[in-house]
Amino acid sequence: MSHRRKTLQPANPIIAPPVLQLPLEQFAIFRNLLAEYSGVYLDASRQRQLEQSIAHRLAITGAALSSYQQLLNSPKGRPELGRLAELVLNHETMFFRNAPHFQALQKELLPELHARKPIGSPIRIWSAGCATGEEAYSLAIIALETFGRTLLRPIEILATDLSEAALQKAMAGVYRGRTLQNIAPHLVARYFIPTTDGYMIKPEVRALVQFQQLNLLDPFPAYTQNIDIIFCQNVTIYFQLETCRALIARFYACLPTDGLLFLGFSETLWNIFEHFVTRETTGAYVYSKPANSERIAKPKLPPSQLKPMSNRRALSQPSAAPAPLRAAHARRTSTPESAAAIGQANVDEMANRQLLAQGHELLCQGKLDQALHILRHIPLRSAIAAEALTLIARAHADRGDLDLASAEVQRAIELNALYDEAYLLRGIIASRQEQWAIAIQQLERARYLNADAALISFHLAEAYHRGGQPQKAMLEYRNTLQKLDRHPPGELLDGVAIPWLRETCQRNLEHLSRSRTSKAGA
Repeated sequence: MSHRRKTLQPANPIIAPPVLQLPLEQFAIFRNLLAEYSGVYLDASRQRQLEQSIAHRLAITGAALSSYQQLLNSPKGRPELGRLAELVLNHETMFFRNAPHFQALQKELLPELHARKPIGSPIRIWSAGCATGEEAYSLAIIALETFGRTLLRPIEILATDLSEAALQKAMAGVYRGRTLQNIAPHLVARYFIPTTDGYMIKPEVRALVQFQQLNLLDPFPAYTQNIDIIFCQNVTIYFQLETCRALIARFYACLPTDGLLFLGFSETLWNIFEHFVTRETTGAYVYSKPANSERIAKPKLPPSQLKPMSNRRALSQPSAAPAPLRAAHARRTSTPESAAAIGQANVDEMANRQLLAQGHELLCQGKLDQALHILRHIPLRSAIAAEALTLIARAHADRGDLDLASAEVQRAIELNALYDEAYLLRGIIASRQEQWAIAIQQLERARYLNADAALISFHLAEAYHRGGQPQKAMLEYRNTLQKLDRHPPGELLDGVAIPWLRETCQRNLEHLSRSRTSKAGA
């Protein structure tokens, strides 16, 4: 099981697992066991994935659900946790993913390291969460392109992953299809051998990479110390806040002064870990460990023992904050000790609300990158953090990145469990994924918190309709029409015209009524 972005792996076609439906409380137990094992936290939208995977393992082992749960919760259950995780989680990667990072390595960062390090000392790179090896081999190719095939400087690339199956594919080094799409033709010709199954990595590339199995939540082995560069891309997106913070602190401890950390473009350390400095180079953003930096204490508990708390923020790759924002952030990190300080905190909160309004306006204009740039400067300690995270989730949903949007809106709900807009958005995301049971659950919560909102009732009616509950759908369409009567006809509800909402409700009511009459006549 890779730590990379995850999708459901197809079930074994030989065994047809029985249908399994877990109560929410039991789903949370299994979800937390997997989070403690792998760091990946499954939100409610992935409950069906987990149920299918558990049913598959029950069919293979012949165990009852209760005894299987006891096994996973015991010290002897760790191997079975790994097998379950392999079913729930899968790896998705490709060569030269996030191309600006590799360009920055070749054009500036590797030459800079070469000039700084003693003669004969190797440049050491760690691909943490290497999946099936594409990232590690991409790093090896860039090293060969930078230093020549005779290598003016020794290169050591450590590639680790939790999944034995992924590592076996990585060591085989044969690739085909979409994973090769970012490789220039001349690099394919130079570093790959055509085979009947695809393209095989040449020995000179393979020789630079050492693959090892490693769970990033376990203590790091000695060979990870004094690593010059750590690549950990699209690994922590679904990690919980404390798990992510502990992992980044341990990465920080592995790096020497000026060591570099590369995260994915949808990941940031803003409000997560503030001891790195952000460096922009040749169009890419990387994190650098500054000289004379404060020593970071290792977590007192192993990350695997940290209790699940929340999904972490995962935003677009950060750019340096404008000077006024940096100053405001510095003020917010100090504890108010006087009336003046409290007054300044109020001023800062007003500035946060201005940022929220700007971000919302940019979002309405379709300027998603600019909206994210503004909204990510609102700190999690702000009273409007949940609102900011919900807008951030909307931006990701508008981009079509529904998994990332789900992670962001879940964080918003955990910050403010009474924020109806977050439940509304979560329900809309689940509807777009055709997860009707989850959509209905979230939209019903939103309606409970804001019973007068016509838009919530409309989306709930749609979810009932698509989810096969026609009676409830008809009732909620009628509720929507009543609530729409309270608004002027020319008003827009979150960008949606009231006449269109009214027409859609009436049309669906007529359709459902005809369907009910037809069934009654039959």
